[in-house]
Amino acid sequence: MNLWEKYYNCFTEHADANAFYIGGRFYTYGEFIQYISGSQQKLLKHTNRSIGIPVGVMCHDTIETFAAIFAVWFSGCHFVPLHPLHPIPVNTEKITQSGLNCIIDSGATPPDYAGSLEIICNDGLKSREEIMIFAAHHRAYILFTSGSTGKPKGVPISTVNMNAFIEGFLDIYPDLTSEDRFLQTYDLTSDAAFTGYLIPLLLGATVYTIPPGSFKYLSIVKILQEQQITWTQFTPSVLNYLRPYLKSIRLLSLKHSHFGGEALPFDLVSEWAKCVPNAEISNIYGPTETTITCTIHRTEIDQLQEKVCNEIISLGRPLKGVRTLIIDENDQIAGPGAKGELCIGGDQVMEGYLSPSPDESGVWFMREENGIREKYYRSGDLVIQDEQGYLSFCGRKDDQLKISGYRIEPAEIERAISQVTSGMNSKVFGFTKTTGMAGIVAFIEIDKDQTETLAEMLRTVIPSALIPEKIITVSHFPINSNGKIDKSLLFREYSNQIYE
Repeated sequence: MNLWEKYYNCFTEHADANAFYIGGRFYTYGEFIQYISGSQQKLLKHTNRSIGIPVGVMCHDTIETFAAIFAVWFSGCHFVPLHPLHPIPVNTEKITQSGLNCIIDSGATPPDYAGSLEIICNDGLKSREEIMIFAAHHRAYILFTSGSTGKPKGVPISTVNMNAFIEGFLDIYPDLTSEDRFLQTYDLTSDAAFTGYLIPLLLGATVYTIPPGSFKYLSIVKILQEQQITWTQFTPSVLNYLRPYLKSIRLLSLKHSHFGGEALPFDLVSEWAKCVPNAEISNIYGPTETTITCTIHRTEIDQLQEKVCNEIISLGRPLKGVRTLIIDENDQIAGPGAKGELCIGGDQVMEGYLSPSPDESGVWFMREENGIREKYYRSGDLVIQDEQGYLSFCGRKDDQLKISGYRIEPAEIERAISQVTSGMNSKVFGFTKTTGMAGIVAFIEIDKDQTETLAEMLRTVIPSALIPEKIITVSHFPINSNGKIDKSLLFREYSNQIYE
């Protein structure tokens, strides 16, 4: 039985149970099947039942969007998530790289995407036709990460990768059941969102989503309380925004409280732990290239402090089937307790980028042992591993940023600034705010302040998650003795503006 057959069997077995709570109403698994069937009927006409075709899904907070995703998978195709609010150039780049000629959309797709693209509108589309489950194609989906070249990089994840993640996750959480209520807090174009629906829909549990257009952080608290949610996952940044309200929050129904996407400060999660006395706390970690999550630290509230390094909660240990190595600056295996770059191998690791670049070899670490040559993904994250195998995060090897669950290459933001300013010189860095969270600061080499206009211009070419929180104008960049921009001097000279 392949992965999609497992899902379909679960849907039919729990036909009368609630699958989703979206926009203030419940949808049963039986209804979900009808929505999937409606999307599949239209999709099969377009593909002529060919398998292995990429299909774009414009991701709204609708039952039709989730139905489209499974219709794509059940039809033997792979899906490419597109965000309806992202700038058209961003989505166009993804469309081009993926080779899309079809998008399923439950909203109104802008006419700018027209041309050779076929837009399948599945708004309200339902059918009682029997769903067809095609042989699972090798590829499951393509996500895009921020690229060091200034363009997003396509990460193709296979059904083997995805199945390995699901098995590894459920191995750590055997106590999850169909009675659990999962809160999905991420937008559907991020890999973090997958856990919030892949796991519950394989259990016959219910997925709850956050209403669009509302104040997200307070909406999370409201739905946690009103719907007695038992499982949730969000970034430490969300928790930091909730910090002023923590003394008044008490969630007795919550059993599983997961965090990921950023370093998790011990003091912050300790405050949260008082709000969720019946929950276990999990800190998860995983680059997009290693399929959603590859290490997990699951702990009880009274044991939070046992695995803390530099006031940051441990990244935990690898999932079943995930292999890790820590290598030093000379590409040698680091000794016990030594800091080094985390490299990840096993069935969850992608085979390679969608459009390999000449320097892609730099993302792999090759190891030969007992005559077998293995490939490991070089995460760029610096870690220390203790005697029990727990990993502690120590920072980044390069300039890449990880903010609110998004992996961000400064070069992509710098390229966008150059694009909208006709070539202005800029330098983008990450910085730690007074709250302990990460932020983005951009220094622009111009004589006059155009920061407000610049931020608005950037919104037309890059996603909002990449817009710098601080945009500071400088007359010229200071250069150090190595001929490079002196970051430390910039931060010293403009610290008042950065941390105001």
